[in-house]
This record gives sequence, C-alpha cells and structure tokens, in this order.
Amino acid sequence: MGATVIKAAQAVGIEEKPEQKKPVLPGEVEKSIALGRSALIRNQKKAAINLARISKDSDRVRNHIVDEGGLGPLIQMTHSKSLEVQTCAVKTLAELAKTSNNRQKMLENGAILPLLEGLKHKSYEVRGAAVAGLGQIGRLEEARFRVIAEGATQGIVKFLLEGDKDNSLEDEIMCLETIYQLSQHPKNHTRMVKDNILPALFDVVHSSLKSNKHKTLAMKTISELCKHEGNHKKIMDFDQQSGIKRIIKLCEYYHDAVRIYAAKSVEFLAVNPFLVQKLTEEGVLDPLKDMIKSDKQNVVAAAVHALCALARDSQNQVLIARKNLIPHLLKKANCGVDEIEQGITLTLALLAQSNINRPKIMFHGGFKPLIYNAQYGKTDEVRKRSQSVLTSLFKLPGAKRDELVRRAANKFKEGLKMRRTSLVSKEEYRESKAVQVFPREEGELVTDSLQASQLIFGQGGNDEDSSDED
Repeated sequence: MGATVIKAAQAVGIEEKPEQKKPVLPGEVEKSIALGRSALIRNQKKAAINLARISKDSDRVRNHIVDEGGLGPLIQMTHSKSLEVQTCAVKTLAELAKTSNNRQKMLENGAILPLLEGLKHKSYEVRGAAVAGLGQIGRLEEARFRVIAEGATQGIVKFLLEGDKDNSLEDEIMCLETIYQLSQHPKNHTRMVKDNILPALFDVVHSSLKSNKHKTLAMKTISELCKHEGNHKKIMDFDQQSGIKRIIKLCEYYHDAVRIYAAKSVEFLAVNPFLVQKLTEEGVLDPLKDMIKSDKQNVVAAAVHALCALARDSQNQVLIARKNLIPHLLKKANCGVDEIEQGITLTLALLAQSNINRPKIMFHGGFKPLIYNAQYGKTDEVRKRSQSVLTSLFKLPGAKRDELVRRAANKFKEGLKMRRTSLVSKEEYRESKAVQVFPREEGELVTDSLQASQLIFGQGGNDEDSSDED
C-alpha cells in the first residue's frame, strides 16, 4: 500500500523520484579525464558532468580518478568559460577530498587554490561546493593551516550568513562543520578570531531559529578557539564585554552537548589568571553545580574539569566550598568513571590547599574517597594525589582535627545503623551476616577493594545532614 501511494505521488509530481545511480563502466574514468584535457567547451562539459557523477560512486572510484591524473584537468576546468563546467569541476574536487588517500595528493598538486577561489565565485552553488571541499580537505592536519593562512575564513563566514538568508539549514550545518574542522589547528585560533568569526558563531548559538545541531557545532568551535590565551581578551570584550556572560549562560542550556562545550570553554578560559576570578564573579559556579548533579556522565565530567580549572585560584577555592559544592562532588566520587573520579580527586586536592576549606572537607566526609583512592586508585597518579591530599587535609590543630574526625565518623556510623535497621529485619540481618561487607572483629583490615568501596562510600555518611556552620 505504501509503495503504491509513493508511486502515485511521483506520477503527479508531488514527490520527487529518487535519482537512479548509474554504474561506472570499465574505462569510463580514463575516457572522462581525456575529454577534460580538451580545449573544446562541449568536451569539457561532457567530462565535467561525467566526473561529477562517477565521483559520487565510491572511495575506490574517487581514488581511481586521482591516480589516473584527474586533478590536472579538473583544476583547469574550474577556469572554464562555462559556468556549468566550473560548477561540476568544483563539486568533483569536493567529492574527491572525501577520501583520505586523496587529500595529501590534492594538497601537493595545488587543488586547494581553486577551492579557495571558489569561495569568491558569483554562483552560490559553486561557493557551497568550495566550502564543502575545504571542509573535507581540512581533515588533513597540514591542510588546515594552509586554508586559513590563505584567508578562507571571511569567505566561509560570508557563505554561512548567505545560507541564513536563503534559509538553507543543511548548507549552514555543512559550513559549520567546515569551520570546526579548520579550527582544530592551534595556529588557526587567533587568525580565525582576527578574521571576525566570533559574531557569526555567537549568532548561531543564540538564535531561536537554529537547531541544536547548529548550536552544538558553533559552541564546539567556540570552545576550540578558547584554547588559545591570545583569544581570551577578545572573547571577554565581545559585544560590550558580554562574551563571558554568554558562555556562562550557555552552561544552563537544556541541550547537553551545548552546555558540555560551554563548560569546556570555561575550563580553557580559567587558565587565564585575569579571567579565573571573573568567571566566578559572573556566577559560573551555579550552572556547574547543576551540571554536577546530572545523571549523565559526560555532563558531570565537563563540569568537574571546569571546576578543577577554577579551583587553581585561591579565592575560588573558598567560593567553591561556600557554594556547598563539596557534598555534590563527593556523591560522584565513586561513580565508576575514571575521568570523573580523577577530576574530583584533583579538585579536592586543590580545595584542601585552603585552610578555611579543610575543616569543611573533613566534616563532609571528604576523606572517604581519598582514603579509598590512596589505597585502591586505578593509577599511580590517582594514588599519589590522594595521599598528597590526605597529608594536606590533616594539617589542622590536633584537637580540632580529632574532633572533626570523631564527629564525621559518628555521623557516618549512625547513618549506617539507620539504613541497616530500616531496610533489613533482624532475622534477615542474621541470615545475611555471612556475606556482610564490614569487618567482623575490631581492628580487622578490609582487603577486598569492593568491600572497601562499600564501606567508605556507603550512603549512610554525613553528606545530607551536615552543614557548613558545624
């Protein structure tokens, strides 16, 4: 029934018929390349149309076109007097760049130049093909720098804005993917910002007419540009010094991918000693706190890394503890994800450098994950960091330290008892005593890491019923 409806729709022109894929015949590649070398327009047109068609077939055909010397005629045809020949030639070059084997050869044979020239072409279709081709060839590391050094940024941004006018969402996504590919070369960061790419990216992120895919690609590129400290001032000064506030606001965005890259931007900006305190002054800790509460591991990991970068500043260390972020960090300290656990361990190590924070960390049970990681950490780095933190953590006056440990231990013990009595009856408790995870005799050591983690990270701790005032 469905097939009948589709055929009927196609018959009356409501639905377009799918393009029939013609097979590539033996010798067709060689014949088309030979025609492309001709000076006659009609021969070039046949060659350009045919090469544009067969280049869409497969990687094998695309490689064959390049290996048979097809780049020379294609580059020559981009300067043809026929607009159709120029369009097909640029489209074919874009298709050939999809194959990894061809990119280096295209770079060496000068195929980047006609793509760069295509950005200034009067035809929107040619400009689109040029942007797509530069995005594909930009997957080659050394080609990225060459493309931006030749001044491609302004042409690509202009095409992005043209796509907005024509309401071509697919072209915009392709253009944003190209921009991101080219931004991944570290030497391109300052040049792209200098070529005024930030307004276009922020417009996409804040536009209500763009999809989450558009916003994610734009935010991804912004976070990449934030890696270079030379861009930090321009980002801060953007739009009457609203750049930092814009990025912080995006940490609250409902779509996870956007706020993950916003948090990564915060992480990179926090490296700058002039911005590390400004970020907290503008209120970045509240959205990061919400991200840490998330059940999604990639969201938590991004927030932890950003928080760790902020915690390198002594004033921020006090603010982080004052915002009551320590209990939320500890809840994720045994999540089973190495990246998150290591990030939390390092963050606690930095927070423990403050004399004001040490009592709070101890009272909230911050020593529990540290004790566990000092013994059972999965890497030498985690174990050493945990041991180092414990050393710093207990640098308190003797009486104060002992009192905090005693109070935290009592709360932890009371929580365990309450949980045990509420969930297990006395009879079931006796029957399950054989498999209990707690030491049976006083002073007995827990040797199994699973038992240790259950003992240390038990939910009967003092995270919920504690306060900073204590």
